[in-house]
Amino acid sequence: MKKFLLLIFIPSFIFSQEPNIITTFEFGTKPLLINELDVTLSYIDESPSPDYFTTDFSLSSSKEVNYFSIGFMQDNFKKKFLMGLKADMFFKQMFGFNLDLYGSYLIEISENFKFGPKVDFTLFGIANKNIGELQNNSGYIQVNDTKFYDNEVNVSFQNIWFGLKPSFLAMIKPTPAIHFFANVGYSLNTSLVNIGFRGEGVVENENTSASENLGADNLTFTINHPSGIENPKKEIKFGFNGLNYSFGVGINFNKLNK
Repeated sequence: MKKFLLLIFIPSFIFSQEPNIITTFEFGTKPLLINELDVTLSYIDESPSPDYFTTDFSLSSSKEVNYFSIGFMQDNFKKKFLMGLKADMFFKQMFGFNLDLYGSYLIEISENFKFGPKVDFTLFGIANKNIGELQNNSGYIQVNDTKFYDNEVNVSFQNIWFGLKPSFLAMIKPTPAIHFFANVGYSLNTSLVNIGFRGEGVVENENTSASENLGADNLTFTINHPSGIENPKKEIKFGFNGLNYSFGVGINFNKLNK
């Protein structure tokens, strides 16, 4: 998580020094559709002396989630166009993160008010739930071609998604340095589920990661509740499609004291 925050804050600080760059802080609500499930998962690694992992974990029912984002945008990009990059973060049963690139065509009603269509492209999103540790009982733990030399390797349940979000943006600028904005849109995403592994790799004190899909021969998962699930892989996927809205403030630090 610390690395995610550094990747967000450092570029925002650097770009905020440019004359037309606005640093944005946004709060909103978006879909996070999760089924209530009790799951048992088992895994055997691929090292010469296999290590065995099994765990039970639960997911609570969810329909939406509140999120916070930070980013930056360039106002007056090619006159009426606006471009930006932002990172959304949420905490609900797990840590979630997505990186969005967006663009908007703004109609200027007055010097202080603009509105128009906007499209966000989710370049990468991940929701990560820690579900235990795989114990190293031999020389190393192997997940596909990746070898871990930690005594314990963190195991997590992951949903990864990509997509786009057409929306409508309205922006008010009471001063040259301050912008208030609001978005209403609809998310269209596709997601996949896997099991993530993270620990020390070949290089000492350097973490590495690997993932295993749910269809792997050495991985099994069973939905204990509710019973009678015909397609467990579909049932365990998160849903990110639906209506979303947000409010935010943008600050042009270059103009703040002028």
